[in-house]
Amino acid sequence: MHPLLASTALGLVAAWPVGALGLGLGRLVERLTDDPRPRAAAWSLAYALPPAALAATVALTFAPAPTPKAPPMIIAVADAPETAQSAAAPTVAPPPAAWAPPPGLVEDLAWSLVGLSAAGLLMRGWRWNRGRRRLAAARAAAQPCQDYALIDAVRARAARLGVKPPRVRISADVGEPLLAGARRPVILLPQALAEATDASRLELVCGHELAHLRRGDNWRIPAEEALAGLFWLSPPVAILRGRMLAAREAVCDQTALDGAAPEARRDYARVLVEALRINALPAPQSAFVSAFTGRDRGLVRMRLSSILQPHGHASAVRIGAALALGGLLTAATGWGSLALASQARRLAPPETFAAAKAVTAIAAEDAAPAVEAAPAAEMTAEAAIARPAAPAAPVAEAAPMTVAAAPPAAFAPMAPPRMSGGPDPHPDPNPNPNPDPRPNPTPNPQPERRVARDIEVNVDQEQTRIEIRADQQQRTPDRTIYLGDVSLRGKLNPLLVNLKVNGRMAPIDFAPADLAPGMIERLEVTPRDLSTDKKMTVNVVLKTVP
Repeated sequence: MHPLLASTALGLVAAWPVGALGLGLGRLVERLTDDPRPRAAAWSLAYALPPAALAATVALTFAPAPTPKAPPMIIAVADAPETAQSAAAPTVAPPPAAWAPPPGLVEDLAWSLVGLSAAGLLMRGWRWNRGRRRLAAARAAAQPCQDYALIDAVRARAARLGVKPPRVRISADVGEPLLAGARRPVILLPQALAEATDASRLELVCGHELAHLRRGDNWRIPAEEALAGLFWLSPPVAILRGRMLAAREAVCDQTALDGAAPEARRDYARVLVEALRINALPAPQSAFVSAFTGRDRGLVRMRLSSILQPHGHASAVRIGAALALGGLLTAATGWGSLALASQARRLAPPETFAAAKAVTAIAAEDAAPAVEAAPAAEMTAEAAIARPAAPAAPVAEAAPMTVAAAPPAAFAPMAPPRMSGGPDPHPDPNPNPNPDPRPNPTPNPQPERRVARDIEVNVDQEQTRIEIRADQQQRTPDRTIYLGDVSLRGKLNPLLVNLKVNGRMAPIDFAPADLAPGMIERLEVTPRDLSTDKKMTVNVVLKTVP
């Protein structure tokens, strides 16, 4: 599964719990205060958290993950006695494997979820574009307002709010007052409402739309519509948007009625009820959903209560409590996004694709890969062990490369095998006078243990650590060769190590630790003393695919 697909699917699934937590935050803030401003801020934060969780999950999935420090490894030598090997590497029973769904089923579910969300986004965009065109047509057909007293009142109120006064037009194609347009906004008033309401009441209605203009709500509509289409499979997100819009309308009501007398508030409530009645008629008036009455009729009663019985501003203590709740929810969302990103890495590690891409590029360049190997690397393991100088050379002679050794009990001297057909070049100075002619009745049927090496390189007080596991090891005067089932762990520092693939410099995104098991044929390690640039050289020889 591609990491982008895995992270996107997990982010979409996270919209359910994050949306539920957002609903809890909004309800708690509503219980703390009746002030519409902190309530609107809380609902806006709650509505923004699901897309933020999706974006954070995708971003953290592709962010570079810290490389964990490798624990110290104990060397197990193949020729050690069985008792010493058991003491050096105790066997631990593997934990029982947890049930996991088939990878194909998980990938199909992820594609289905992402595909349905993308379809909802496209459908929502199509509907919004169609409504925008119809609104543009209604705006073009609207007539300029001829009530100059209303126009002067709108200009005075816009000056107090610090916004540019928009034009006021009368339209028979809209059912409620609304603010149309973003770059050149226009206040559209329904013709039926303009004929049944005097200029003083219409001024309050226009003040409500001017409050939307001051807040910049007309610029948020496209983004909110896109999020509503993307998360259409998550009902909590839809509920959050309805509560957010209702709280936003309450804030605009408070701005429009700031300092108004009780009689003006009652007139404003009557205009709201009249707009609801007109918009309920089955005619062209219901073609658009206005920002004046809101989209959820069930929240209108709470809005009318706030208009007729205004409440004071929230205290500092309650605002602080609301901020603390919002901070806790944001932190919980961030922690959840980090956990989802870790899960997405486990489903589809991004490094795996980088390593596979690098290996593919190398294989494409070398149709028949020619491995640059020294003549000593072509020797068999038996010939390398039979050389008397190889086992006699101590490991400590390589000053920049120190091998962490196991306890003394874990080692046994490695004697070179005797060659048939000739005398023993190294006879035993103390032969046993009573040799046992009987063969070993219980030969060890166990296969050779894998050889583990923990190599540490110190250069200018900087360290780079790699771990190499292999079945066989050969030593030559200029390099160490690891054969068999070879694997490598650790991050190679390019300032200290020259990484090569098949004898040539490896690509910058190539990581041997990300290769699949069985891809490495052998590993050649050259100490920095034998390099011209004083760097350790690691040459990864890949297996050729027949």
